[in-house]
Amino acid sequence: MLPTSVIIALLVLQLAIAIPLIAVAVQLVRLIHWAFWAPPETRGERPHFTGPVLALIFSTLAASDFLSFEPFVSLSEMNPVPLSARAYLTVGFLALAVWCWAYAGVVRKRIRGMLGISEA
Repeated sequence: MLPTSVIIALLVLQLAIAIPLIAVAVQLVRLIHWAFWAPPETRGERPHFTGPVLALIFSTLAASDFLSFEPFVSLSEMNPVPLSARAYLTVGFLALAVWCWAYAGVVRKRIRGMLGISEA
């Protein structure tokens, strides 16, 4: 039987993956609606994927040690961080996921600026 703290940690990691995955799916539905069904005069701004996608990437990397199916097993094996520090790595990746979601606009603006793409 697993200790309660381990069960809670696994549930948090599942939520950390499920919430950005649902957000990406919702943004995809919003993009399809925006592109095909919304009248051009009421469209507004195109839905952005930066925050949910980056949060999904970092939360997936955080959970890679705990999930036992591919590609997570391969990611865990390639991880150069020693096992004694994996908990800190997991917390760091979850913190990056939250940070990227909160500051997605700044990240998107900086990347577009470095690539020389104007905000349209």
